[in-house]
Amino acid sequence: MITESTVRAEFHGGRSRVGPLTWGQRGTWDGIHQWLPEVKPFFVLTRWLPVPLPLSVGDVLEQISELLLRHESLRTLFHASARGDATQEVLASGAVDVTLFDRPADDPVDFTSIVTDCLVRAGATAFAHDEELPIRISLALHEGIPVLVVLGVSHLAADHSGTELLVAELAAMLRARADGEPVPAARPSVQPVDLATRQNSPDGQLLNVEAMRYLREHAARMPSPAPARAVALEPRFVRGEIESGALPVAVRAAARRLRTSTSVVLLSITTGLLRCFCPGPAYRLDVMQGNRLEPDLFTAVTTLNQAVKTVVDLDAADFDEVLRRSAATMAAAKRHARYDGRLAAEVLRGVDLPPGCQVNDMWSTLPRTRATSTEATTLAWPERTAHEDMALYLDTGGAPERMRLSLMADTALLPPDGIRAFLFAFERLAEELAVGDVPLERFGEVFAGAAV
Repeated sequence: MITESTVRAEFHGGRSRVGPLTWGQRGTWDGIHQWLPEVKPFFVLTRWLPVPLPLSVGDVLEQISELLLRHESLRTLFHASARGDATQEVLASGAVDVTLFDRPADDPVDFTSIVTDCLVRAGATAFAHDEELPIRISLALHEGIPVLVVLGVSHLAADHSGTELLVAELAAMLRARADGEPVPAARPSVQPVDLATRQNSPDGQLLNVEAMRYLREHAARMPSPAPARAVALEPRFVRGEIESGALPVAVRAAARRLRTSTSVVLLSITTGLLRCFCPGPAYRLDVMQGNRLEPDLFTAVTTLNQAVKTVVDLDAADFDEVLRRSAATMAAAKRHARYDGRLAAEVLRGVDLPPGCQVNDMWSTLPRTRATSTEATTLAWPERTAHEDMALYLDTGGAPERMRLSLMADTALLPPDGIRAFLFAFERLAEELAVGDVPLERFGEVFAGAAV
């Protein structure tokens, strides 16, 4: 029988301070409270990693404590103010609970089931951010020996890139401890309170001014909502996703052939497919940006990503024009993705924003690898929800050699067979772009053929 217990990973000697939220934290704070009591999956980032032999529970707890000391975002409480805003309080000392699941040798439950249960637990309830540190940790044991660490990180503490950094850093620390080597030194990075100070400086406010100018320009061009194409299902929103080893190879080859970035290729294919079921001549497009453009931000464990609201034109004459427009859109998004969300809300007051498409390319930020995947493309339907802010959410992620392409759609616009067609047409078109030019008419043909 699996036994469950709790220990504590303590930290002491850190820096204590209080400050305002960063722009990224404030946007996440507002988003979390908009949806409460519902907990959206993207507000808790879950990961797991193996523990090298022969470390003890104490060894693992010691490295977790060191991780908390290195990253102020992990030992921060968030307190709401009377105005609905919040401040962040970094603790100099404290502890985080670590749940232990110890499996005896004769227990039939495998570690996959234990990890799945830990991941579900980590994201099942909202963080009490004013009294709970924004990280939940479980440790799976076999006869008292640590085997796996499972993390649930609040999006207030880290975005996807920051969470991947945490996992890689903890893995390196555990490996060094197991090998009897010195633990790798912390990489220089900005801490959230320092970043908030930077954003409130004159240079930071200049970024705000430029971002608000760009927002006003695109808010004035917002089109009417796309009409329904089908009877909506209940729940209304459905997520389909493929995992493909062919997509990474094709997208990189297409980017080299077209002399552009993989993000531009992905956005261009998305735009070409939007033309298949959106009447145009324009469509709302929100581009999520990681905002890791400066050296001390590249390694920061905090939440930096922000969405840039734009309008994409669907009246291009050929794919070359789509590509040029996508490159311009991505360049503008990088320049204008750092801003105060509360100020943006004031700019948009009275503007009727139609539900559009949000694109979040996380795959292009992953480390490059020469490895390839020969596994066949798989399709899954991991999520259904009743309410969302956008009609379409397109996300890329997974691994460098095996991309996860995910589309959540309003089934009144794109029913499940259309979601499936979009995903497989995306893969096919990327493969065709890798070897030659593709006319825009071909997008409609491939989309229609994939729907059969």
